[in-house]
Amino acid sequence: MAGRAVNLMAADGFTDPDDASLTIRAEKVVGETALLLLAAAPSTSDREVRERVEFIARLLLPYARAERVRARICLEPALALEHALAHICLSRLGYPDPGLDALLCASLEADSAGGCERPPHRQLEQEWMLRTWNPSSRARRVDAGLPRRTALGRPTDLLSLRKDDAYAFTHALMYLTDLGGRRVRPPRSQAILAAEADAALASCLDEPDYDLGGEVLLTWPYLRRRWSASATVGFAVLAAAEDRVGFLPSPAVSLARMNTLGTDERDRYVVTRSYHTAYVMGLLCAAAMVEGRRPPVRVPDHGRHRGAAGEFLALIGPRDPEPDWRAHVEALPEAEQDAAATLLFDICLRRATSRRDLSLLRAALLAGQRHGLLDAPAPRQAAQLLLRGARFADIFPTASEAAIELRAGATG
Repeated sequence: MAGRAVNLMAADGFTDPDDASLTIRAEKVVGETALLLLAAAPSTSDREVRERVEFIARLLLPYARAERVRARICLEPALALEHALAHICLSRLGYPDPGLDALLCASLEADSAGGCERPPHRQLEQEWMLRTWNPSSRARRVDAGLPRRTALGRPTDLLSLRKDDAYAFTHALMYLTDLGGRRVRPPRSQAILAAEADAALASCLDEPDYDLGGEVLLTWPYLRRRWSASATVGFAVLAAAEDRVGFLPSPAVSLARMNTLGTDERDRYVVTRSYHTAYVMGLLCAAAMVEGRRPPVRVPDHGRHRGAAGEFLALIGPRDPEPDWRAHVEALPEAEQDAAATLLFDICLRRATSRRDLSLLRAALLAGQRHGLLDAPAPRQAAQLLLRGARFADIFPTASEAAIELRAGATG
């Protein structure tokens, strides 16, 4: 996929002639491809992986260090590191360019080098690029309080998850851990971060959005944590989709349309719409291949939550079309379904919130209480929503029957 993406888009990018909104910048493809190679580097003890990394790196070099890249580094000091991302990754992989290093140094010393205002996770990216480019002289953190100001340092709205917030979480984790290569102490406990990732993953699987879901799954190998039941199911669902289709499809891909295209058109359609999702799966597999970080084949069953799966599946109800997770969960042995109760609970809370169905939200919480699942971020946010709903009903008593019904039971 990377070879095809570079050949197709690294020179001039891509704009769909039938949909001008689908525009991919050449530098985006080049930078993301270099990042994939850097993530795959720990797996290069495998000869085939090493040969492919070396092949794509050589294919990428002319684009990563093209005249236009050097011009942008020269002309835009505040964006110099972004322009140099592919160069930085390739240098780390053993393909140096001292001349471009000198130009980048000069640009970063310009008075205007710090003139671009960035959100915290993008500031963290700047520090990561500096460390990656020159680990010996720039390993010291410039701002020790920065991780706490990212999405890793504060709770996310898990019931109405916005993609920007989820990406801020996943990207901050990538940069803080050096793509999983560095053991870190995050600003909040790993258990809390993993529980938030469980809830975010549930949203991604139910959407479905495998691009974002793959990034969320990086939480476990990057934090070097044992895979949760939700994460185990999530990885299996993504892997099954990739096996079935031949690549991990993005939300922009219509499999029905793809199957009507000729070979060349099909190739272009898949690469331009799904190369990034395929890269995310590459990052995830590279992280999972590290010894001790592989997801289990079966959902770990600790004998808890008996009967929970059937109750939550009934509350969730049918949908047309059904997302892939449902068939996967229903095919599991009953004990493994119950072991994945947290995932089903989080999906139920998400659907109740998206439908503005506070009665379903309350029913889900009561079921979660019966099965001992309330001690997690998403159920706490759901309980807070119920309390707000009850107060809303008190202020506007004719607002809705569902809200009025909450008065008696919300505080319980």
